[in-house]
Amino acid sequence: MKLVSFDVWNTLLDINVMLDVMAVELSRLMGACIIDVVEGMMLTRERIKRMRAGTQGDPERALEESQEMLAELLGTDVEVVKRAAARATLNVGDEIVIPGAKETLEVVKRKGLKITVTGNVMFWPGSYTRLLLERFGLMNYIDRTFFADEVLAYKPMPEMFEKPLRTFNIMPEEAVHIGDTYAEDFEGALKAGLWAVWINPEADEVRRIHERGFEVPGVEGILEVLEELEKGKPT
Repeated sequence: MKLVSFDVWNTLLDINVMLDVMAVELSRLMGACIIDVVEGMMLTRERIKRMRAGTQGDPERALEESQEMLAELLGTDVEVVKRAAARATLNVGDEIVIPGAKETLEVVKRKGLKITVTGNVMFWPGSYTRLLLERFGLMNYIDRTFFADEVLAYKPMPEMFEKPLRTFNIMPEEAVHIGDTYAEDFEGALKAGLWAVWINPEADEVRRIHERGFEVPGVEGILEVLEELEKGKPT
Protein backbone atom coordinates (compact mmCIF):
# COMPACT_ATOMS: atom_id res chain seq x y z
CA MET A 1 0.00 0.00 0.00
CA LYS A 2 1.08 3.53 -0.78
CA LEU A 3 -2.01 5.58 0.04
CA VAL A 4 -4.85 5.48 2.57
CA SER A 5 -7.92 7.55 1.76
CA PHE A 6 -10.21 8.42 4.66
CA ASP A 7 -13.83 9.48 4.51
CA VAL A 8 -14.48 12.36 6.91
CA TRP A 9 -17.91 12.19 8.48
CA ASN A 10 -18.43 9.32 10.94
CA THR A 11 -14.94 8.16 10.08
CA LEU A 12 -12.80 11.00 11.47
CA LEU A 13 -15.45 13.50 12.60
CA ASP A 14 -18.90 12.85 14.10
CA ILE A 15 -21.57 14.16 11.73
CA ASN A 16 -24.26 14.09 14.43
CA VAL A 17 -22.30 16.48 16.64
CA MET A 18 -21.96 18.94 13.74
CA LEU A 19 -25.59 18.62 12.73
CA ASP A 20 -26.77 19.16 16.31
CA VAL A 21 -24.81 22.40 16.60
CA MET A 22 -25.98 23.56 13.18
CA ALA A 23 -29.60 22.82 14.13
CA VAL A 24 -29.26 25.00 17.23
CA GLU A 25 -27.82 27.83 15.16
CA LEU A 26 -30.52 27.47 12.49
CA SER A 27 -33.31 27.54 15.05
CA ARG A 28 -31.83 30.69 16.60
CA LEU A 29 -31.48 32.47 13.27
CA MET A 30 -34.98 31.46 12.16
CA GLY A 31 -36.68 31.84 15.52
CA ALA A 32 -38.06 28.36 14.91
CA CYS A 33 -38.63 25.25 17.04
CA ILE A 34 -35.46 23.18 17.08
CA ILE A 35 -37.46 19.95 16.74
CA ASP A 36 -38.85 21.15 13.41
CA VAL A 37 -35.37 22.17 12.25
CA VAL A 38 -33.85 18.81 13.18
CA GLU A 39 -36.63 16.96 11.38
CA GLY A 40 -36.13 19.10 8.28
CA MET A 41 -32.39 18.45 8.27
CA MET A 42 -32.91 14.70 8.63
CA LEU A 43 -35.43 14.55 5.79
CA THR A 44 -33.18 16.60 3.52
CA ARG A 45 -30.14 14.44 4.28
CA GLU A 46 -32.06 11.26 3.49
CA ARG A 47 -33.27 12.70 0.20
CA ILE A 48 -29.78 13.80 -0.83
CA LYS A 49 -28.20 10.48 0.10
CA ARG A 50 -30.76 8.64 -2.04
CA MET A 51 -29.99 10.96 -4.94
CA ARG A 52 -26.25 10.45 -4.67
CA ALA A 53 -26.49 6.70 -4.29
CA GLY A 54 -28.15 6.77 -7.70
CA THR A 55 -25.63 9.40 -8.95
CA GLN A 56 -28.50 11.83 -9.59
CA GLY A 57 -28.38 15.58 -9.33
CA ASP A 58 -25.72 17.95 -10.62
CA PRO A 59 -22.24 17.07 -9.29
CA GLU A 60 -21.06 20.62 -9.95
CA ARG A 61 -23.82 21.95 -7.66
CA ALA A 62 -23.72 19.27 -4.96
CA LEU A 63 -23.27 21.83 -2.18
CA GLU A 64 -25.73 24.39 -3.52
CA GLU A 65 -28.40 21.73 -4.14
CA SER A 66 -28.27 20.53 -0.55
CA GLN A 67 -28.39 24.07 0.86
CA GLU A 68 -31.29 25.02 -1.39
CA MET A 69 -33.24 21.86 -0.55
CA LEU A 70 -32.87 22.47 3.17
CA ALA A 71 -33.79 26.14 2.89
CA GLU A 72 -36.89 25.31 0.84
CA LEU A 73 -38.06 22.59 3.24
CA LEU A 74 -37.60 24.87 6.26
CA GLY A 75 -39.16 27.85 4.50
CA THR A 76 -36.15 30.10 4.96
CA ASP A 77 -33.55 31.86 2.82
CA VAL A 78 -30.49 29.90 1.71
CA GLU A 79 -28.30 32.60 3.29
CA VAL A 80 -29.66 31.58 6.71
CA VAL A 81 -28.53 27.98 6.07
CA LYS A 82 -25.08 29.25 5.09
CA ARG A 83 -24.83 31.40 8.22
CA ALA A 84 -25.87 28.52 10.48
CA ALA A 85 -23.20 26.30 8.92
CA ALA A 86 -20.57 28.98 9.46
CA ARG A 87 -21.61 29.47 13.09
CA ALA A 88 -21.55 25.70 13.72
CA THR A 89 -18.03 25.46 12.30
CA LEU A 90 -16.88 28.17 14.69
CA ASN A 91 -18.70 26.88 17.77
CA VAL A 92 -18.52 23.08 17.68
CA GLY A 93 -16.28 21.49 20.33
CA ASP A 94 -13.65 18.77 20.23
CA GLU A 95 -16.26 16.08 20.94
CA ILE A 96 -16.69 16.13 17.18
CA VAL A 97 -13.50 14.08 16.76
CA ILE A 98 -14.23 10.34 16.53
CA PRO A 99 -12.45 8.44 19.35
CA GLY A 100 -9.29 6.85 17.98
CA ALA A 101 -9.26 8.90 14.77
CA LYS A 102 -6.21 11.02 15.55
CA GLU A 103 -4.25 8.04 16.92
CA THR A 104 -5.08 6.02 13.81
CA LEU A 105 -3.91 8.80 11.49
CA GLU A 106 -0.69 9.06 13.48
CA VAL A 107 0.09 5.35 13.12
CA VAL A 108 -0.67 5.37 9.39
CA LYS A 109 1.57 8.41 8.97
CA ARG A 110 4.41 6.63 10.78
CA LYS A 111 4.13 3.81 8.25
CA GLY A 112 5.19 6.30 5.59
CA LEU A 113 1.92 6.12 3.64
CA LYS A 114 0.23 9.03 1.90
CA ILE A 115 -2.95 10.06 3.70
CA THR A 116 -5.81 11.77 1.93
CA VAL A 117 -9.34 12.75 2.86
CA THR A 118 -12.08 12.12 0.30
CA GLY A 119 -15.38 13.62 1.38
CA ASN A 120 -18.82 14.51 0.11
CA VAL A 121 -20.39 17.82 1.08
CA MET A 122 -23.82 18.63 2.45
CA PHE A 123 -25.04 21.96 3.92
CA TRP A 124 -21.49 23.38 4.30
CA PRO A 125 -18.50 23.56 1.94
CA GLY A 126 -15.46 21.33 2.05
CA SER A 127 -13.41 24.31 3.17
CA TYR A 128 -15.36 24.33 6.47
CA THR A 129 -14.60 20.64 6.97
CA ARG A 130 -10.94 21.33 6.25
CA LEU A 131 -11.06 24.06 8.89
CA LEU A 132 -12.47 21.59 11.42
CA LEU A 133 -9.75 19.06 10.62
CA GLU A 134 -7.22 21.85 11.15
CA ARG A 135 -8.85 23.11 14.35
CA PHE A 136 -8.64 19.74 16.03
CA GLY A 137 -5.17 18.71 14.84
CA LEU A 138 -6.05 16.06 12.28
CA MET A 139 -4.61 17.98 9.33
CA ASN A 140 -1.15 17.45 10.84
CA TYR A 141 -1.30 13.91 9.43
CA ILE A 142 -3.17 14.52 6.15
CA ASP A 143 -1.31 15.16 2.89
CA ARG A 144 -4.23 16.32 0.73
CA THR A 145 -7.98 16.81 0.98
CA PHE A 146 -10.49 16.16 -1.80
CA PHE A 147 -14.01 17.47 -1.29
CA ALA A 148 -16.97 17.07 -3.63
CA ASP A 149 -17.53 20.80 -4.14
CA GLU A 150 -13.90 21.21 -5.22
CA VAL A 151 -13.55 18.04 -7.32
CA LEU A 152 -17.00 18.71 -8.86
CA ALA A 153 -18.00 15.08 -8.32
CA TYR A 154 -19.24 13.10 -5.35
CA LYS A 155 -18.89 9.59 -3.97
CA PRO A 156 -19.64 6.97 -5.29
CA MET A 157 -18.58 8.55 -8.62
CA PRO A 158 -15.18 7.17 -9.77
CA GLU A 159 -13.71 10.67 -10.15
CA MET A 160 -13.74 11.17 -6.37
CA PHE A 161 -11.45 8.17 -5.89
CA GLU A 162 -9.36 8.65 -9.03
CA LYS A 163 -8.38 12.27 -8.32
CA PRO A 164 -6.15 11.41 -5.30
CA LEU A 165 -4.52 8.58 -7.28
CA ARG A 166 -3.64 10.92 -10.15
CA THR A 167 -2.36 13.55 -7.73
CA PHE A 168 0.20 11.15 -6.25
CA ASN A 169 0.69 8.97 -9.36
CA ILE A 170 -0.52 5.86 -7.53
CA MET A 171 -2.23 2.82 -9.02
CA PRO A 172 -5.71 1.86 -7.69
CA GLU A 173 -4.44 -1.43 -6.27
CA GLU A 174 -1.86 0.51 -4.24
CA ALA A 175 -4.57 2.47 -2.39
CA VAL A 176 -7.26 1.70 0.19
CA HIS A 177 -10.28 3.82 1.10
CA ILE A 178 -12.09 3.61 4.44
CA GLY A 179 -15.51 5.03 5.23
CA ASP A 180 -18.79 4.36 6.99
CA THR A 181 -21.21 4.44 4.04
CA TYR A 182 -21.54 1.16 2.16
CA ALA A 183 -22.74 2.57 -1.17
CA GLU A 184 -20.67 5.76 -1.25
CA ASP A 185 -17.44 4.57 0.34
CA PHE A 186 -17.19 0.80 0.05
CA GLU A 187 -18.84 0.13 -3.30
CA GLY A 188 -17.54 3.38 -4.77
CA ALA A 189 -13.93 2.55 -3.92
CA LEU A 190 -14.23 -1.01 -5.21
CA LYS A 191 -15.68 0.14 -8.53
CA ALA A 192 -12.77 2.57 -8.90
CA GLY A 193 -10.31 -0.31 -8.42
CA LEU A 194 -9.16 0.53 -4.88
CA TRP A 195 -9.17 -1.69 -1.85
CA ALA A 196 -12.12 -0.79 0.36
CA VAL A 197 -12.86 -0.84 4.08
CA TRP A 198 -16.38 -0.40 5.41
CA ILE A 199 -16.85 0.86 8.97
CA ASN A 200 -19.81 -1.07 10.37
CA PRO A 201 -20.31 -0.31 14.09
CA GLU A 202 -22.31 -3.53 14.41
CA ALA A 203 -19.35 -5.66 13.30
CA ASP A 204 -17.60 -7.70 16.00
CA GLU A 205 -14.20 -7.90 14.33
CA VAL A 206 -12.19 -7.14 11.23
CA ARG A 207 -13.12 -9.53 8.46
CA ARG A 208 -12.78 -9.83 4.72
CA ILE A 209 -16.10 -9.49 2.88
CA HIS A 210 -14.85 -9.06 -0.70
CA GLU A 211 -11.81 -9.96 -2.77
CA ARG A 212 -10.57 -6.41 -2.17
CA GLY A 213 -12.78 -5.39 0.74
CA PHE A 214 -12.98 -5.56 4.52
CA GLU A 215 -15.50 -4.79 7.25
CA VAL A 216 -14.28 -3.20 10.50
CA PRO A 217 -16.02 -2.04 13.71
CA GLY A 218 -14.28 1.36 13.80
CA VAL A 219 -11.65 3.53 12.18
CA GLU A 220 -8.83 1.78 14.06
CA GLY A 221 -9.62 -1.33 12.02
CA ILE A 222 -7.68 0.13 9.10
CA LEU A 223 -4.48 -0.65 11.00
CA GLU A 224 -5.28 -4.36 11.14
CA VAL A 225 -6.29 -4.30 7.47
CA LEU A 226 -2.97 -2.70 6.53
CA GLU A 227 -1.10 -5.38 8.46
CA GLU A 228 -3.01 -8.10 6.62
CA LEU A 229 -2.34 -6.48 3.26
CA GLU A 230 1.35 -6.14 4.09
CA LYS A 231 1.47 -9.85 4.87
CA GLY A 232 -0.52 -10.65 1.77
CA LYS A 233 -2.85 -12.92 3.69
CA PRO A 234 -6.65 -12.81 3.84
CA THR A 235 -8.35 -12.19 7.15
